[in-house]
Amino acid sequence: MKKKILVVDDEPSILELIEYNLESNDYQVFTATDGQMAFEKVSRNEFDLMLLDQMLPKLSGLEVLKKMRMSGNLTPVIFLTAVDSEDNKIEGLISGADDYVTKPFSIKELLARIEVVLRRTTHQGNEKSFQLNTDVKGLVIDGQEISLTKKEYELLEFLIRNKGIVVSREQIFDNVWGINSNSQMRMVDIQISHLRDKIEQDTKNPQLIKTVHGFGYILEV
Repeated sequence: MKKKILVVDDEPSILELIEYNLESNDYQVFTATDGQMAFEKVSRNEFDLMLLDQMLPKLSGLEVLKKMRMSGNLTPVIFLTAVDSEDNKIEGLISGADDYVTKPFSIKELLARIEVVLRRTTHQGNEKSFQLNTDVKGLVIDGQEISLTKKEYELLEFLIRNKGIVVSREQIFDNVWGINSNSQMRMVDIQISHLRDKIEQDTKNPQLIKTVHGFGYILEV
């Protein structure tokens, strides 16, 4: 079955270029030309991926993404932007974007990034059942109970409350240890490592708690 991609851009030439190349690579393409239209389409239909321009009429790409994530819509999103700034990239990642492509881009690069995101976010029969057991302060994965220390449980609980969102080490530390804690910031990385030992199949290639280099972590379940 063809993967369904929603392409959102208000520049007809870019929209036409992307649509032509995606269809040529066997994707099913849908389009939107403003933020409001994009949000309505992604709310009513299921897509495998969304290419979302940052500068859009009615609602900006960032506003669309924030509304999606706030409503629980986890459709993978690759941002398209003409602004190559670190602050913009970080803001997009914090809001739940999966990747970032800066205009002008090559179609070859865009297709490669789409393939990577789709491969990372598509589950082929191996999706895990992931649930906190609040009674015993533990974790159940695929029916198997895993014991957690008090701090591991509190850390995982915070990550679950913010699943799909990049959280910084500072945010984790302040919320789990507390602003006035005597512990050191490195405890965040230590406890993340302990959690990975218990829940990841391959700690060298974590699929649940992922590192966003230079910023923090994101829980993808």
